[in-house]
Amino acid sequence: MNPLWRRRLTALILAPMLVWLFGGFYLFPDAPFKACVARGYCGKQGQPHTEKEFRQFMIWETTLKWGWPIGLAALLVLNRNTIRRRGLKS
Repeated sequence: MNPLWRRRLTALILAPMLVWLFGGFYLFPDAPFKACVARGYCGKQGQPHTEKEFRQFMIWETTLKWGWPIGLAALLVLNRNTIRRRGLKS
């Protein structure tokens, strides 16, 4: 594969992974959410959250748990020759 296309594909995979990760940190600063007895759902510091926010958090978390390992595997396969070359030099 052409090195230019490999770099472009790497960026195409890595950019959404980073946006999803940091977007979740921005949207859910008090994650993880859990069920609370008195208020429905609450964050780690006890802030109340709606069921909709809880479902959005669960979608983000599940996608992160499955998407990141798949993305990292794709990046490793895509850049395996570069990783091997750099590993032999050091």
